[in-house]
Amino acid sequence: MKLPELLAPAGDFEKLQTAFRYGADACYMGIKSMSMRVKIDDGGGDMLEEAFILKNKLGKKIYLTMNIHAHENKLNFLDKELKRLAELHEIGLDPDGILVSDVGIFAQLKEKAPWLPLHISTQANTLNSSAIMFWASQGVERVVLGREVSLREINKIKEILKKNKSDVEIEAFVHGAMCMAYSGRCLLSNFMAYRDANEGMCAHSCRWKYKTSSCKKDDGSNCSALLEEEERPGEFIPIEEDENGTSIMSAKDMCMVEHLDDVLASGIESLKIEGRHKTLYYLAIVCRAYRQAMDLAAKGKKPTKEILEDIESINTRGFFTGFWYGKPGAEGQNYEDRSSYNDNYCFAGVIRQVDGETITMELKNRLNKGDQLQIIAPNKTIQMTLEEFKNAKNGEIIEKASAGQGFSITFESAEKLEKGFIVRKVLAS
Repeated sequence: MKLPELLAPAGDFEKLQTAFRYGADACYMGIKSMSMRVKIDDGGGDMLEEAFILKNKLGKKIYLTMNIHAHENKLNFLDKELKRLAELHEIGLDPDGILVSDVGIFAQLKEKAPWLPLHISTQANTLNSSAIMFWASQGVERVVLGREVSLREINKIKEILKKNKSDVEIEAFVHGAMCMAYSGRCLLSNFMAYRDANEGMCAHSCRWKYKTSSCKKDDGSNCSALLEEEERPGEFIPIEEDENGTSIMSAKDMCMVEHLDDVLASGIESLKIEGRHKTLYYLAIVCRAYRQAMDLAAKGKKPTKEILEDIESINTRGFFTGFWYGKPGAEGQNYEDRSSYNDNYCFAGVIRQVDGETITMELKNRLNKGDQLQIIAPNKTIQMTLEEFKNAKNGEIIEKASAGQGFSITFESAEKLEKGFIVRKVLAS
């Protein structure tokens, strides 16, 4: 069986390296002025050139996102970005695709950068075969389906595309955050924080902490409940309730790692992981888990207990299968607080240097002598106890250390480790 592509998020160059190291075939990155998640992406300048050189060296792929819904002034930024991409094109460095959702940006790219392969972003809300065929007729090479499309619909779509002899590729999300709005088209952030989610500046208002209280009308009867956000005391937002009640706005996270046999059987070409805001630890664990689970699914096997435990080790809002098996009900919502998160591990650090058996690690959390650590290598997990360690800056032996700006420690390990490996601390057995 030919495996589909495993596609991971890369919010910066280090995350790109991590995703590739832990099993991703491709990554998607943002063009800073033209991308959703604009605050953390920096796809311009030397970093973009370095990213293209790396993916060519490794035989991987990079897709760039220009997937905002653009106001008129954004077209000026587009010209600047296209100039940069043209300069890279002249020296043989190109992305493997550009993700777009705005038809104006799409038209400009076709006219001014015909060498760039075009992909339609999930922000375009493509949900059916007719829409896919339309985009294919416009020269699009791939369409990213909306998260609302079910497995049954995907199977039907692939059947119709095959019947019409269309070779347009299909990409679908298999893991990560779900948005309370339809395919991310949300006004909450704009209304509550003056940050436009559809311009890439989502404040994630749906995940803030709220409390509710009731109010009274002048005649003494009850009116709608009032919503108060934790950081905005005294600012009340009325919320209405009908015969079906009222909904909490934080959906659980999608996770299809146990169902990759169904996903692979559908014939889609790319399996997408969400999370350009997430940590290096998240990337390493999720990419490795899906890489291993995909390889097993290709052999007709289910993921191992260890793979499932790794996925569960990531702090999430709980997992469900999204819309893959139909429209979700209450099981898709997270009605619990932070206490429902998995706290068996924390992100301990990143190995920055290996000199024989001397390991230098940048800390991401507090460590103490005697802590149990796990080195997350691409193909295995290495157990170790942190015994004697030193302040990497001055060589002083210490027994505890807290994460700071670039603070690092050194320790000895007989295991073969590599720069860039992720380390986690065991919090509970």
